[in-house]
Amino acid sequence: MGQLWGERVRRPTISVIMPTNRGGPYLAEAVASVRAQTVAVSDILLVDDGSPAPGLEDVARELGLRYYRQEPSGISAARNAGVREVDSEWVAFLDDDDLWHPDRLRAQLSALAGAPDTIACFTGGEYIDANSRPVGEPWGAPHASNNDMLCGRVASPRITTLLVRRDAYLAVGGCRTRMEPSEDNDLIARLLLQGEFVSVDRALVSYRRHDSNVTRRSLAGRRAGRRSIREMLRTAKRDGNTERIALMRARRRTSVSISADQNLGDLIDAIRDRELGYAARVAAWGIFTLPIASLRAIHRRRQRRHEET
Repeated sequence: MGQLWGERVRRPTISVIMPTNRGGPYLAEAVASVRAQTVAVSDILLVDDGSPAPGLEDVARELGLRYYRQEPSGISAARNAGVREVDSEWVAFLDDDDLWHPDRLRAQLSALAGAPDTIACFTGGEYIDANSRPVGEPWGAPHASNNDMLCGRVASPRITTLLVRRDAYLAVGGCRTRMEPSEDNDLIARLLLQGEFVSVDRALVSYRRHDSNVTRRSLAGRRAGRRSIREMLRTAKRDGNTERIALMRARRRTSVSISADQNLGDLIDAIRDRELGYAARVAAWGIFTLPIASLRAIHRRRQRRHEET
């Protein structure tokens, strides 16, 4: 890896995994952003997670993609199937409606060249609307230790920006279906425990926000996140790994605080939108699962509102 850019040194092979069950109007644009990379990829594999409408295989053929179909099994199984189907050294994941900056892979490979033992590289990103225009604030990817990201002192990478060694992905078991819809955070936490990451602090991935993919209600994700932390803490205790136990306990504390703030926001939005059934579920979960943290979240919100006035 240290001689990655030498003229006669073979570049690492990269496969792009595109899991989808719909295709959608943005698929061709997403593929074009991979083809526009300044570093060529080995292949692009479209994993059809049991799409109900016929024709996705034809679309893959028209776009020059490899195609793999499975029975409807969810995003975790689709990603895992894609990684098993390719034989490249590195894999990256692309949703069917997101975009990559042309320099994304080159920048990541350059970062990895200086850290030959690293198992993954991530970048910052931006949000775009249905017309591919930037919206909101981008997110960064500052350099941080694995422990800082595991504890929550620094935000963990997003799977949409990740370039990861295929063997490392397989070694941790890939994404876990039982952790959906927080399977990506669970995967990255287990990868952080496996080996070092490096970052490129540039917005090189565009995450599209539109009516078909915006999920404001995230109670299921918070529940799954707690399951993930609980399981990793249990494993650390079983192994007698005191350092990992401390990390997971710190991660749990940070997660509780963040979850309480998110829960309160969901509750307020649900009441405003008169979604009373969801409001009741969020309130009950906060009261019985995060009672003290929920009270602190209310206090923090009141403080912020007071400071704004």
